[in-house]
Amino acid sequence: MKSSYQHTIKKTCVLEGTSLHSGIYSKVKLHPAPANTGIKFKRIDSDLPLNQRIIDALICNVKSSQLCTSIENEFGLRVSTIEHLMAALHAIGIDNLLIDIDNDEMPILDGSSLQYCLALEKVGLKKLKAKRKFLNILKPIIVKRDDAFIKILPNNQLSIDYTINYPGTAVGNQNIAIESLNEHSFKNLLSDCRTFTFETELEKLKTNGIIKGGSLDNAVVFGENEPLNSDGLKFYNEPVRHKALDAIGDLYLTGSHVLAHIEAYCAGHSLTHLAIREIFSDDNNWNLITIDEQSDYKMLSGELSVNSINL
Repeated sequence: MKSSYQHTIKKTCVLEGTSLHSGIYSKVKLHPAPANTGIKFKRIDSDLPLNQRIIDALICNVKSSQLCTSIENEFGLRVSTIEHLMAALHAIGIDNLLIDIDNDEMPILDGSSLQYCLALEKVGLKKLKAKRKFLNILKPIIVKRDDAFIKILPNNQLSIDYTINYPGTAVGNQNIAIESLNEHSFKNLLSDCRTFTFETELEKLKTNGIIKGGSLDNAVVFGENEPLNSDGLKFYNEPVRHKALDAIGDLYLTGSHVLAHIEAYCAGHSLTHLAIREIFSDDNNWNLITIDEQSDYKMLSGELSVNSINL
């Protein structure tokens, strides 16, 4: 259940490893940040002035949606593959963080959010005095592309119903539905679910200069009938669980914890980004609210007590 107050981490933690697409070794440091900072990345390898090296993790800064989420500031500094960390921050409830990174892509680690979750759990969270702001959806948002769609519907908590369909493959049609997406359900049901691809796609991806750092240690690769990974799958429907994980991360590009029901069919990064932009295209679609501490327990019962924030 979401806290009424903003949180950061108690102390700095470090994660490092190979980046999936560029293949470059990447090191990130997650630092505590004051209330109302938001989630900010800082390119420490750049020679630009300090204030020009900051990239806010917001939908307005999304530069690319191809195979991952990439954000870029007005000075041309970019950070890619942020969605796995963003998913962990959104689900665990971290509002404020400064992330130092020494190149333009996050480490892929094991291809999931698990190592981010474990690192954040180890350093612990710090409660701040400022109230948390929730993005409250007021009207249904629906975006489509061919057969794919994503719906973002009013709800008193974050829930998700996600379906993927890869006919004629070992993945096939899969679904995951989570009624209440919170720290515990995310950790137990989604956090360790890895990114995936198909053996038939590998040559094309490599020819296009993509997944230079990809391996069976950081992705599930499906052959004709089964995964090629010796350890198999974490869940029989691990691929759709990873897609839901990605969506949770991308939704945090709203800049706030989201209260909505997400229904998606074959909707990747680009469609989720489009849906977020559609939310903000009309002020009547949304508002920001705070929640009274004594009313937290009402979130799951449909008796949400809130205060609207006038912007």
